[in-house]
Amino acid sequence: MIGDDGGMGCYLHITRAFRDHESERFPILDEEVTAAVDAAPDLFTPPDAPRHPGFRYVMWKDSVHEEYLLFQRGQLDTKHPSDAFIRRMIELAGHFDAWVIGDDAEVYEWDGAQIVAGDRDREEFHRRQLVITRASMNGDAPIRWNEWTALAAAQPDFSSMSSVEVRLPSGLRWIECPPVHCWTGHPSGRPVPFFHDEDLIEVTDADEATERRMTELAAALQARVVEG
Repeated sequence: MIGDDGGMGCYLHITRAFRDHESERFPILDEEVTAAVDAAPDLFTPPDAPRHPGFRYVMWKDSVHEEYLLFQRGQLDTKHPSDAFIRRMIELAGHFDAWVIGDDAEVYEWDGAQIVAGDRDREEFHRRQLVITRASMNGDAPIRWNEWTALAAAQPDFSSMSSVEVRLPSGLRWIECPPVHCWTGHPSGRPVPFFHDEDLIEVTDADEATERRMTELAAALQARVVEG
């Protein structure tokens, strides 16, 4: 077992992302959470708890425990969960085709007898993360959202998309996401999302063709491509 009923001393997350801070890019949707809570007799949202689209508390209660998840930024997370709650989180993650992960991206699973935590298969989840940035250049001038949107809109091989292909426990799958500019000219024919992240542009799995396209865009932004 992971521990006794004192539970974990860290945050755990139900997410469709490789790391929890990427959850907004590959979100669990508000309506999915609502449907799951409505269908489960042991889950509920307190009527006096704050709630708005994309944000809510999800309480879990059995004969012994009462614990909660906070749904925000496309994921559900909690701190110090008991072992019983971790197991319930694993069941709920299966409903969402998502993982239960820790802050270091380790995955928590139920092996039929106990909770186990381990790293993902590094070959299956091999990623080369590259970013377009002005860091250490031009006074560290940020790449603004409006600036990036204007450049992407001017590219004939870019489209704004509201769904992305992501690797989930069930395999590769298209899911809804916030609008993201995607390179549609990749030799594979698959759109490549270019995520704007505050002051830079990030591609989470960049091959040589993608790096070349990023370098062209970086020149237009007076920026450069570096390892993320």
